[in-house]
Parts: sequence; C-alpha cells; structure tokens
Amino acid sequence: MQRSKQHRKGRRRRQGGGGKTFIILALVVILGISLWSSFCRVSAEIEAAAEKFMECVVASDTAAASAFIFDEEEQVSKLDLLIVLFQGDDFTYSSTGCSRPTGLFSGTSLIHFYSDGSLYTVPLQLVRREGSWMIKALPDARNMDGALVEKFESGSLHLLWQGERIKIPVPDRSTIEPGKVARVQTLGSAVIIRPLEERSLSRLLRYSDCECEGELEGNLVMEKPLSVYLIESRTAQARSGSLADLVVGMTDLLLYLAEGKVVAVKIEQDFLPQTVRVLLRQNLSQLSSESLFHERLCLNSTRGYNLEDKQGGALFTFEPGQTLVVEPAGDSIKVTPEGLESIIFTTRIFLSAHQNGMIMIENLTRDGWPGGIPAYRGTLEISNQEGRLIAVNEPDLEKYLYTVVPSEMSDQFGLEPLKTQAVAARSYAYRSIFSSGYSCYGAHLDDSVVSQVYNNIPEQPGAVEAVESTAGMVLFYGDQAADTRFFSTSCGFTANYHEVWSDPETGSFPAEPVPYLKAVSQVLGESFELEREEELARFLQHGDWPAYDRDSPYFRWQVKMSEEQLTAVINHNLPQRYQEQPDFILTQEGGQFCSIEIPRNPVGRLREIRVLQRGEGGNIMILEVEGTNGTYRIMKEYNIRHVLRPANYLPASSPVILYCHDGSRALNYPILPSAFAYFDVERNASGEITQVVIFGGGNGHGVGMSQYGARGLAEQGHDFKEILNHYYPGAELRCIYAP
Repeated sequence: MQRSKQHRKGRRRRQGGGGKTFIILALVVILGISLWSSFCRVSAEIEAAAEKFMECVVASDTAAASAFIFDEEEQVSKLDLLIVLFQGDDFTYSSTGCSRPTGLFSGTSLIHFYSDGSLYTVPLQLVRREGSWMIKALPDARNMDGALVEKFESGSLHLLWQGERIKIPVPDRSTIEPGKVARVQTLGSAVIIRPLEERSLSRLLRYSDCECEGELEGNLVMEKPLSVYLIESRTAQARSGSLADLVVGMTDLLLYLAEGKVVAVKIEQDFLPQTVRVLLRQNLSQLSSESLFHERLCLNSTRGYNLEDKQGGALFTFEPGQTLVVEPAGDSIKVTPEGLESIIFTTRIFLSAHQNGMIMIENLTRDGWPGGIPAYRGTLEISNQEGRLIAVNEPDLEKYLYTVVPSEMSDQFGLEPLKTQAVAARSYAYRSIFSSGYSCYGAHLDDSVVSQVYNNIPEQPGAVEAVESTAGMVLFYGDQAADTRFFSTSCGFTANYHEVWSDPETGSFPAEPVPYLKAVSQVLGESFELEREEELARFLQHGDWPAYDRDSPYFRWQVKMSEEQLTAVINHNLPQRYQEQPDFILTQEGGQFCSIEIPRNPVGRLREIRVLQRGEGGNIMILEVEGTNGTYRIMKEYNIRHVLRPANYLPASSPVILYCHDGSRALNYPILPSAFAYFDVERNASGEITQVVIFGGGNGHGVGMSQYGARGLAEQGHDFKEILNHYYPGAELRCIYAP
C-alpha cells in the first residue's frame, strides 16, 4: 500500500513539472514574438528614415537632408558630395533595403543604386536620438573632378588629384589613356570615369581664383579648388601645382572643363618670358588702388598704329597723328577716332604702333617726358573691369628696362652703378613675372614705386648701354630669381626684409627673413645698435659718417611741425591708410588694439607719439599715436611714412619744409623720406605737445641696394658685380637667355 501511494505521488510531481515547462515555453514564444515584432517595427522605422533621407538627396534638397544628419558638422561635406553624385546620370538611386537595428539605439540600412548598368549597395549608419532615427555615418564617396590619370596597373587606377596620389580598384574596361584628365566618381565599390573636355588656351591674359581670360577665348569661369598639374619637360612626370603656378602671358595651356567650368589646368612646358606686362597708373604719385583705373584714355602715334579686337577678329588702322579717345561704355569699350564715329568693343583691345614706333597716352603725365606726355613701346592693351578702364603695356623685357633704369637712376651716376641698377631692375621684373600680385589685372607689375618706376623718364644713352651690356643677367638665389629690392639712399644702415614687409603668403608681420636681404652697416669699419633709441638718435644727429651714401641730399634730413600741423597730417592720412591696409592700422578699444573703421578726426589733439618697435637697422616697425579722441598703432614703414607725410593740411598755413643734408629744401614732400627716424617732442609747462621735430636719414624703404650707395661704391673702384654682391650676398648672376 505504501509503495502505491509513493508511486502516485511521484506521478503527480511529474505532471506538475510539465505544466511549468509549458508555461515557460509559452512565455518564451510570446517574448520571441514580441521581440520579433519590435525588431520588425524598428527595422521599418530605420528603413522609413533612410528612404525619406534618400528622397531628399535625390531631390537635391540639402536643407531637408541635413535635418536627418546627427552630426552635421562632421558629415556636411559628405552630404554635399552624395547630392552631387545623385544629380547626374552615372548614379541612379533604386531603393533602400535590409534595414535592421544593430544595437539598442543604432541601426543600418542598405542603399541600392545603379551605376553603369550594374546594381550596387552601400550602407547608411543610423542612430536613435530623442525618438527619431538619424544618419550617423554616410557611405564613402568621392568626386574627383579634374583628376590626372597616371597609369593602370594590376586592376588599379593610379590618380593624381589635389596633391594626393590615389589608387582605386577598377575593372579593365574602366581604364582611360594615361595623361588624360578625368572626372572620377566613386560610391562604395562603384567607379565612374569620364574624360573631361580638353581645350587649349591661346595665351593667358588674366586670372583670379574664380576666372581666367584667354587672348582668343575670352573669360572662362574657374572652379575652386582648381587642380593644377606641372609636367616636367624632360621626364614627362607630373606633379601637383597650385593657382600660383599660373603665369600671365603663358601660352598653350591645357584647360579641362566640366559643365562649362575650368576644373583643371595642365602646364606642359617651361615658360620662358620675353616680354613683361606693366599696369599703367593715372598718376605715379597716387599709389592707391583707385589710381589703377582710368575713366578716359587719349591715344596717338607719330607713325600710325593698329587697333585689334583679337576675339572678334577685327583690325583697324589709324593714320599718324590721329587721336583715339577710349572710354568705358557700360561693360564695353567705346573708341572714338578723331573725325569718325565711335566703335564699340565688348572685349579687350590691342594697340600697336607701326614701324617699331611708340604709342603716346596724351592724358597721362610723367615728369621727365617732353610736355609730360609718355610714349610706350610694344603693345598697349585696354580692358573694361567693372565699368572702368585698365591699361597694360607689354614691351620686350630688355626694352622695358630702357626707361626703368633712367626713371630710377640718373645717367650722371656712371656706367657701373647703371649696370647694377639694370641687373637689379631686370631681376625684380623677372621675379615679378612669376608672381601673381597683379594677375587679376592681367599684369606682372605696375609702373610706380610700388613695383619699380617705369617710363617716368625717356630713354637715356647711359641707361641703354647699361641694359645692353648686361642683357639677360638676372640674380638668382637657389632656383628662384632673387628679390632684388632697391631704394634711393641709406642712412648708413640698411634694413632687414622681414622687418619692413609682411609675409606675401600669410600676410603676417614681421615676415620670414630673407637670407640675402639683411640689415648691414654702410659705414666702413663701424657697427651700431640702432634698435636702441639713444643710439639711433646719436647716429642720425651725426651727418659726417663716411657712409657710401653720404653724398645724397637725403643722407640726413629734418622736419619740424607744430602740434596742430602734425595732428592735421595724422587725422587726414590715418583713415586713408586704414582703407588700404586695414590689418596694419589698429585702434585701441577696450584695452586691446583691433582693426576697425577709422572715424573722421581720429586723433583729436595729439598727446603722445612713441616708437614701440624698431628693426635691427633702426627703422620704425610699429608707431603709436595717442590723442584726445583715440589711440592708434601704425605697423610697417610704408604706412608710417604715409601717415606722417610732411605736408600742410591746415587752411591758410605755410607749407611744411623738409630740410635736406645738402642744405636744400622740399615743400610738402609726398611721403616721409624714410622710417629711419626719431622724434624730438617739445612740450609747454603743462606737458602738452607744442612741436615735434623729426630727425631722419635715408630715402626709401632701406632694403637691398641703395642707389646712392652703389654710386659711392663705384667711386671707390668697385664694378657692378662687386656692388651686387655687396647688397645681395649669396645671390648668383645667371643669363636667362642662355640655352
């Protein structure tokens, strides 16, 4: 009986355990169904978000697509690229699929698209934030517009693009000829390669970062950033360049266009310039950007001349002495020949005199020319930029020097100094050709002291001899033409390049030092510490130093101005210099100095004028002026010299006198002769400034070769090569015309 009961109890226990198992299994099934339902629901949410996002991409709705991006700052460039790819016909969106969560708040969705007849997929990574699914990471994509194809090897295409060498896997059928420039687009494993339209540019006349002008092709829009490829002439190897490698005047450039825009340029040969392009100012004493533009030009030639519209294919001939009046007409150019009806040109015009004659510009004045009317060799080009005329003269490089040398140095200096000047001027011009300072105007340099003075004085026999006897000689430092700065007169010490100019690349001041343009004593056997105020004062007060420049009238000079005169000078010139160089005219505001608009009457009454920093040669680098209305810092010698111009700005007042070393005087001088100066400030019993005496020395910026110093060295028996070595140590003479 007992066994039977025990058996029955055991059976009951086993029946009870089976029920629990069933319940557990049921719960597992329910949970699984719930999880699967949740998985399907979340997957559907992910896919819906991906679909809506792709709809915005295909519709090129950047704003709407951006709303789906979780980290917009990181992904914005990828989004723009994705939109670009799906705008064209090479990538066609199909659908989204295989969407699923990969974590509690993350998921993926596959984008299906067609490219070149094949179906591809790329993943979208999503993340859930604040109840919505957003795009965390976009697929890898590239749009290499203007990529240079270097070679195809082992199933990979080798490209050069934006300074980077790139290798991408492609099938054999996707290859194109090496050396071609193409649009290469990739999305995931899909690759599209399309050769770009190739166009040969006749001659580059002008360029900026957004457009260029060809002599026969006219204006072309350039894409940013532009891909530039430099092809080595001997090896045909390519390397990446930059916009700065373009040179106005280059011929046979290969341009590559996409949707009508230039996206790449190939430079396939060395450029050997024979001419130089000079921008002509209205007035050589007015150095603002405004003086580069002309409202009217009156032209003539004693031998007759041609006018050519090269883009339009039209040629006009005019008789000797027949005047042309050239004026802007909206965006066009109106030319009115004497006694004839006006002609309208929509493009740049070219003028050249017959029989190697010259073209005169009757409404430009230049000091040394008979009647003040200058005449120009070579070609004169006139274009319309924003409703005003730009005039560019293009003479032969050597003939350009025929009037640079006498404009910069008198024949009375003698042949060796003139030869020194010829080499320095040629070197400066040659270097300028390969710079881009005036590229937006279609020039290499201008005709004023901003570059070097051109055609202010007609040709002189000594200058012509100096040019011809040094033909082709250019100073080089390493592989580049040397920056052969020159000026009129040193104070007995030159200046460091970097303590005078700002950096041409970064704009920062001081610039990077130039090894061959250093501050050096010009007094044989003497050294000085001219950064110290008291040492500089002693140096400048002494006018009998045996310096190479001592015969110059500007070796020492002096200016006296009352407080009222000096305040008027600063108040007039300070706002003007701010407009020209706002980064270097700073206003004190809230205990700091910053670049803000300079008001009228900025100084009020002058309280203090002080030098904050000098260069090694004694030149003022930073000047501070304090007045009742404000305090200002003026940086760089050129700005300082302009702000302190020794001229009268007070009505019914006497001219300001510049007293020179040789006893001569100059009235209302256009610029302070140099920044090698110190200030002797006189005050009344109340401590108020009554008069400022400026003691100075030298004329010009003080960097490189002193022209009066070159004459002094020649008088001591030095030839032009020795003089050049003195002022540009380490630079080497080479002939640019040598094979």
